[in-house]
Amino acid sequence: MTTIRVAQAYTNRNKIIKFAGCYHGHSDLVLVAAGSGPFTLGIPDSAGIPQSIANEVNTVPFNDLEGLEEAFAHWGSEVAAVLVEPIVGNFGMVHPEPGFLEGINELARRHGALVIYDEVIIARFHYGGSQDLLKVYPDMTVLGKIIGGGLPIGAYVGRQEIME
Repeated sequence: MTTIRVAQAYTNRNKIIKFAGCYHGHSDLVLVAAGSGPFTLGIPDSAGIPQSIANEVNTVPFNDLEGLEEAFAHWGSEVAAVLVEPIVGNFGMVHPEPGFLEGINELARRHGALVIYDEVIIARFHYGGSQDLLKVYPDMTVLGKIIGGGLPIGAYVGRQEIME
């Protein structure tokens, strides 16, 4: 996922935090704990992902700000980004608890990490995506599928100082 590379370059850090069960595509960093239910074990979900890559990913449960705080307490100065589906499509359109997304933003910014919203799925359910619906905004956003009108396409956007 290109946004992770941008975040790593911008912050000069390598680690990411993501949420268990969320699916963000088919690249090594995001295939750690990408399944749902019993398949979410905090290990590479696909054969061939080196353990050295898996070690760069900390996975916490969705809607668990305490777990996110613990991850930042352990890795804070090494975290490039927090990657999140603001409304999780992979396991049943799970909405964030009140204050969860705001808490992600606050913790990430306190520790110098970026927040990346994966809006590939949810953007098609609400004009303006979850950001417009929930009025909480990340540093970068991943878009795809619906923006292509049926053609395969992906895009990412972000704050000007990050994108430059």
